[in-house]
Amino acid sequence: MRTAPGAGGHESPSARSTLEMDVPPDATVAATCPYCGRPFASTDARDLHVGEVHGAACSAAERADYEAAHEAERDALFYYHLRVVAALGVLYALTVLLYMVALGSDLL
Repeated sequence: MRTAPGAGGHESPSARSTLEMDVPPDATVAATCPYCGRPFASTDARDLHVGEVHGAACSAAERADYEAAHEAERDALFYYHLRVVAALGVLYALTVLLYMVALGSDLL
């Protein structure tokens, strides 16, 4: 069952939670949502889901788990962005060096 995308072509978190989930029989489910029964591959993903989709109904402990998972996700995304910027910087430096070598050897 698919729901219609919301504004901007993206589905809202509440619309995504109504999708049917097919879990292969050999897959491991680390956690399930206590409110809608949706399976998750990690407890962090479940904590993020509970905080975003069921935020009004979640307990204080679930809210704390959500905050911790959200902070961990932000940290991981920040370090990913640092690695991407570093890789782009190295690529740019190598391109400039190769261009300098090509100009110095009269290849161009």
